Amino acid sequence: MTLYPPAGACGVLQLEVCWDSDLKIKVGDDIVPVHRSVLMGGRSRFLSDLLGPDLASSEGPVSIQPPHPELFLRALHCITTRARPELTEAEFVGFVRTSAFLQSDELDERLCEASLSSWKALTRLHDFRNPCVPAPFLERMLLMAREHNVMNVTDCLEVLAMWCKDDIDGGDTVLEKLIKISDMEASELKRLQHINPRFVELLSSTQVYQIMGKACFL
Repeated sequence: MTLYPPAGACGVLQLEVCWDSDLKIKVGDDIVPVHRSVLMGGRSRFLSDLLGPDLASSEGPVSIQPPHPELFLRALHCITTRARPELTEAEFVGFVRTSAFLQSDELDERLCEASLSSWKALTRLHDFRNPCVPAPFLERMLLMAREHNVMNVTDCLEVLAMWCKDDIDGGDTVLEKLIKISDMEASELKRLQHINPRFVELLSSTQVYQIMGKACFL
């Protein structure tokens, strides 16, 4: 299933489209010409971390090892054109990991937009888990879904519980952005623990005491 239909204008991205590149990146056996100004303008910290003080002078080629080399050119194209990526559900987490590798806030936003209509299927993917899907991306995705009334708080909490089954790191920060902890009901906490027994670890002992204490007075 395609999340975002192909625009039909670019087809398969060819290396030759980058005529006036000022930097070359080596991905596997491929030499990819890029425009450093475009990448930097796309709110990506990737080049500055990759090249450090040589950012302005290095011409490359600079060898990199992206997590999904087959998606790298397509992700780079999205950053360059500021377009939504053309991808399938099966490629979604790969694109998220590639965006994290490129450190592109702009690509993250486009991926979140693409996820709005298919969030149920995407969040049930076996690899939609921490750390394959980083906590900052999950936070952005859930908050955007709430802003567009695509998901309610209950939906978001369920996704968070599933996401942190293998690794809870960063989950507490996401939780605090989704709900005021003092407003959480004991029944809701128990339900989330049923989904993921480690969910309670996202809370401090004081917060758990306060939540469970409210039930004692009902």
